Amino acid sequence: MGIRLTVATAALVTAVASSAAAQVGDEPGPTLQFGVAYEALSRGLDPWRSASLEASGAPKRSQTLYGAVRETTRFSRLDHEMMAGFRQVVSPRLTVVIEGEASPSHHVSPLWSGLGQVELVAGGGWNVQAGLRHRKYESASVNLGAMTVERYWGRYRGAYTLYLSHLPSEGSSASHRAHGDYYYDRLNSSIGVSLAAGRELEHVEPGGVLRTAVRSAALVGRQWLTSSWFVRYEALVHEQGALYTRARVSASLGHRF
Repeated sequence: MGIRLTVATAALVTAVASSAAAQVGDEPGPTLQFGVAYEALSRGLDPWRSASLEASGAPKRSQTLYGAVRETTRFSRLDHEMMAGFRQVVSPRLTVVIEGEASPSHHVSPLWSGLGQVELVAGGGWNVQAGLRHRKYESASVNLGAMTVERYWGRYRGAYTLYLSHLPSEGSSASHRAHGDYYYDRLNSSIGVSLAAGRELEHVEPGGVLRTAVRSAALVGRQWLTSSWFVRYEALVHEQGALYTRARVSASLGHRF
């Protein structure tokens, strides 16, 4: 069984860096979202499955609280995860995100993890985000860093992200991702594509740490059905070196109150 200590895959799948943190800014006001995902693996490996329930709310105009509960099955092991986060607008140009996550089962998921992230509005449509996450597994710990530079112009968004993963005493690996979005209709629905490539650290019990080359391509989107209901979707193909290739589809239904 492989326990993946990686940031690039997380950013593409659920994001990164927390996907929930990124989505909080997309839906002003309280939201509730339920999602499911299915992932088929090559080399005869059992498929991965997950289901999640996410919620967010804003006690103040400058503050947002969000959280999620997830059930995942990977490598035939069932995990339950809980996540909570806090987003604070410090100034018109600076936002800070603090997030924590824990898994009481932690068969494949980390025992716990913590994230700190800053977001800077640079002006002229440019934004910069930088985050550091620490994940603690039973047999190892990993530090995951990410920096994103993005630009909005008209109905388009382009972004580049550098991911760095470091396992103490084992060195570091880097991955890269390019992402583009197109926004449309009066409710600001969106569709986007991303490409990622690089190297990741893979912790495989009991063999130790492996470095694998990775490549990914994804199609993601959010479609507003009404002014209150929306659907998110994703299709992803991820190649984890010679270990396996993973094809993922996911969908979620959300409501903004």
